[in-house]
Parts: sequence; structure tokens; C-alpha cells
Amino acid sequence: MSTDEKAGFEAMYDQTAQRLMAYCLRHAGAQSAEDAVAETYAIAWRKRDQLPPDPLPWLIVTARNTISAQRRKDQRQGQTAQRLAPLEDLATASPELTAVNRQQILQALSSLSEDDREALLLIAWDGLSTRDAARVLGTTPGALRVRIHRARARLRTDDLQGAHHA
Repeated sequence: MSTDEKAGFEAMYDQTAQRLMAYCLRHAGAQSAEDAVAETYAIAWRKRDQLPPDPLPWLIVTARNTISAQRRKDQRQGQTAQRLAPLEDLATASPELTAVNRQQILQALSSLSEDDREALLLIAWDGLSTRDAARVLGTTPGALRVRIHRARARLRTDDLQGAHHA
């Protein structure tokens, strides 16, 4: 990194930061706006050789995408919390019911391959995004979605078979 490169980036930041923050504040709360601005400039730094001569529109698009990604993540986390709500009941249920439910969950999870089980747990229990879970498992998000879909289908099939045998 040259001194000129650093000085050029700082000058660009000084010229655009207020306007970018104003945009982010219109579209997100104060903390989220600050996070979006910080992430936008971090991306701009990594891609500084690709920035156009007038970087503000590029920065706004990047900030918009960052805010949208954060909203999707927040929404997924909310959905994860809803899916995990029944597990919270295990914490307050009687010891006997807890043991039975825990055993059923463990049996269902043990019926899956190690890779499928890990994929489900990273998403449902650890709250990772599909992209982050795929990165952890060294696969693509698309391949992970297929793995999770098949694992869930397997669990549903096992549930149905268990219900018919009961």
C-alpha cells in the first residue's frame, strides 16, 4: 500500500462519508447504519482498484446491499428462533418429558449422516447463514441447501414411519 493510495482513499472517504451515512440512516437504525457504513468502506478498501472516478453511487449500492443482507440475516435469525421455540419448552418441561423429547431428538439426529447432521445443526442451532455454514463445511451454499433439504426430508420420512409403527 502506497502513501498516495492511502491518501487517495482518505480523501474519497472525507468527500463521501457524510452523504453515505445520511443514506444509511434513512434506511436503517443508527447502529445498523454505522455498521453498514463501516462494512461499505471495508469493501471499498478491498476493491479500491475497481472504484469508479465518482465512487458515491458505487458506495451507496454497496451500502444498500449490506443493509439488505443484514435484514435477511436478522429475518433468518428470527425464523431460527421460531423453529427453536419448541426446544425451549424442553428446558421448562418435566424431567420425564424432557428425557423422552431429548431422546427423540437425538435419535432423529443420529439417523442422519454426520455431514447432514452438522449442516442442520450449524443452521438451526448455531444460527449461521447458509453461506457461513457452507464456508464452515467447505461446500457451496447451493450444495448445502440441497443437503439440508434432503436431511429434513429424511427426518420427516423417519417421523412418518415412526408414527405408523407406534
